[in-house]
Amino acid sequence: MLAIAGGILSPPILGQEKAPEAPTQETPAVAAAVPAEQQQADKKADKQEEKKPEKAPAKKQARVVPLSGEYVDLPGAGGLNPMDLVLGGGLGKPKSFYKLCDYLDELSHDELVTHVVLDLSSSSLSMNPAQLDEFSRHLEHLRGHGKKCIAWLESAGNVHLSIASGCDEILMADLGGIDMPSSSMETMFYRDAMNLLGIQASVTRAGDFKGAVEPYVNSVMSKHLKEHYLAMLDSINNAQVSRIAKGRGLSVGAVRELQKQRILLPAEALANRLVDRLVPYGSLQKTVMDSLGDGYEWTTPKAKPKKELSIFELMGQAMAPPKGATKLKDESIAVVHLSGAIEDGKQANSGSIVSGPTVKLIEELTADDKVKGVVVRINSPGGSATASEAIRQALETCAKKKPLVFSMGEVAASGGYWVTCIGAPIFAEHGTITGSIGVFSMKLSAGALARRLGVHVESVTLDPVAGMNALDHAWSEEEIDLMQKSIGTIYDKFLQIASASRSIPVENLKSLAGGRVWSGEQAKSHRLVDQIGGLDDAIAMVSKNAKIDKFKVIHRPEATGGLDLGSLLGGREEDTDIFSVSDVANFAGTAVANRGLLGTLESKLTAVLQVQGFRGDSIRLLLRSIDWTGKEAPKAWVLLGEELKIIP
Repeated sequence: MLAIAGGILSPPILGQEKAPEAPTQETPAVAAAVPAEQQQADKKADKQEEKKPEKAPAKKQARVVPLSGEYVDLPGAGGLNPMDLVLGGGLGKPKSFYKLCDYLDELSHDELVTHVVLDLSSSSLSMNPAQLDEFSRHLEHLRGHGKKCIAWLESAGNVHLSIASGCDEILMADLGGIDMPSSSMETMFYRDAMNLLGIQASVTRAGDFKGAVEPYVNSVMSKHLKEHYLAMLDSINNAQVSRIAKGRGLSVGAVRELQKQRILLPAEALANRLVDRLVPYGSLQKTVMDSLGDGYEWTTPKAKPKKELSIFELMGQAMAPPKGATKLKDESIAVVHLSGAIEDGKQANSGSIVSGPTVKLIEELTADDKVKGVVVRINSPGGSATASEAIRQALETCAKKKPLVFSMGEVAASGGYWVTCIGAPIFAEHGTITGSIGVFSMKLSAGALARRLGVHVESVTLDPVAGMNALDHAWSEEEIDLMQKSIGTIYDKFLQIASASRSIPVENLKSLAGGRVWSGEQAKSHRLVDQIGGLDDAIAMVSKNAKIDKFKVIHRPEATGGLDLGSLLGGREEDTDIFSVSDVANFAGTAVANRGLLGTLESKLTAVLQVQGFRGDSIRLLLRSIDWTGKEAPKAWVLLGEELKIIP
């Protein structure tokens, strides 16, 4: 109701008591007809009603969502790492990309939230190209539910600009700027360093492409490999440019020209329509709230209070046994995350896809009646051929019993592609690195290094080939021929399963294989994948094929409760004890000494790679596979080989 005061309509003050109305002539008569007890009860209720103030209507909300740090598909799988404390890394962990996406979806159904403000001021914000594609679809879903999205930029890179381009409005701090280089790639070549150390690589490979082994046998990248990578980068960059152009209503050519300029000042970003407004630095909340008015309030995501833990509690968590799998009560679609390098073994290893535990997990999901379908999310550069085949067979069995779809993330190459060869649908993003259908085997020999350290290795054998894996021995031509037969057989197997899975004749497939890698867009045009899309698209296909409308999405594997002490202290997976009598007795022996040297080399090399932004999976797996005893058979790798760092 509006009251008239001085001829002007004015609303009543919220929460103010209403003036009591004058009683009518009929009031006494009515009261007389009501029993005394009832009259007293009515009066009491009237007084309570008068004292109760009117509840103010809830204000509409502008919800700020700060984005910072690295977002990964499945964080926390390795549990707490005490080495972070020792090395000063703190307790910071990568954040869950899919929890962030789920949060945006929840906001789309919150009636009070009408504006979502993405604070993109953090320079540490990191998402890979595949995640950027998927995140843009969640923003589109949010806007489709009537939410207005506002982005705040300060010093922005390509990741910040790609996310912001999916918003309705972009605000930029007047002291900011944009650095938007075109996509590039880095890879490390180790040949010269290996020469300095006295380490030699013996290599056998199948296929006509040498990308997987070049870093170990060449000092620089070959011309034909560089040309192939340039074509892949062009495809990945086109997706990035198209995303920005579409969001900002610009032509692809215009954005490409801005890429060539690379660094843009705030005024240049505004003039080229990359942003909508320049505002004073540090004025995000004031700027947004001034534009919305008094009917809105500024809200932030609710955070759980931080719990302080003593060092004993921290170590207790670290050493706790792994959590058991949660028993399912509802119909579910399981997302199986295959993240890391693929390796043989029986015990889980944080950051790796170990064949034994992975096969067991797939078998459990296959047997669980509550699991109505499976999405396999792959982020792997490959690894062991035998481990890849074990996982592929388990997935093939699962696909015969319930709907199964693959979703490729940042990289699904070599062994990461091998496991998809079961004829099931494959989704990839524009920037996914996939393919790399190839096989190789490599042995690192350290004879020169041993001599420099004053160590002489004496091999006594009945046959020359009996010592082909000795520490100081590089493969001879005869031994390479022997290995080539084995590698050729495994490569033929790869071609056959890929050909059957993708319905591509082997002869046609060879021009796409041989170790060549492709972007998701290229892979789709070559029929190596089926559709461009993300995890949500894969889940939607599985639910449709399973004919279910209501279901829960579960992610596996679940986070472990503690730390693998054997892994931390350098023990081998197959060892039953962390320290055995033989280990102590042979501590001064060559094998253990070399293993310690390997651990130092691995930790230092992977640390350098990680600082530079490389994954480190491939080189870590190759170093761990070195057989210092010379007793193990050489391994065959369906592995991307060199570490590729795509800079979006």
